[in-house]
Amino acid sequence: MTVTTHRPHPATIAVFDALGRRVATLHQGALAAGVHVMPVDAVLPPGTYVVRLVGETSMSARFTVAR
Repeated sequence: MTVTTHRPHPATIAVFDALGRRVATLHQGALAAGVHVMPVDAVLPPGTYVVRLVGETSMSARFTVAR
């Protein structure tokens, strides 16, 4: 997920499975202004996931892991 912020603010970026369970936290805390690429470093089983940013703004993106 790529996130662009115009000013610093606290944010949480987390990955959730299809049942809504949090399976990974990519970032929690202050997020500086600028462009941030958040790679999913967790080893996830095949399935559909949602990565969600909650902070000054909120956004989400869906992705699928296939093996």
